[in-house]
Amino acid sequence: MRRVPLRGVSFLVASLVMGCGGVAAEESAPADSSQEQSLAPSCPAGYTDVYLWACKRLAAHAPPCNYGGPGHYNVLHLYCQSGTEFYDAGPTGDYACGDCF
Repeated sequence: MRRVPLRGVSFLVASLVMGCGGVAAEESAPADSSQEQSLAPSCPAGYTDVYLWACKRLAAHAPPCNYGGPGHYNVLHLYCQSGTEFYDAGPTGDYACGDCF
């Protein structure tokens, strides 16, 4: 029978106690419920929200409509308007399959 040196056993026990090589408990960052992030575009203060549909061409069998052949679909965009500016803030995520509006 082979003997394991006492020093090797003590290092093994110490590493297990200290958590070296083991599974460490992960700390999760506290969630701040007062701050919600949204992917939807928004206009800054002083601008008016204007929603307009944009027509997009779609390849065959492509999402979101998965037509058998090429077709069109509509994407709702948010535009921001002030007295002198008008710009596209981006798509809202809403779409409608079919002919262009």
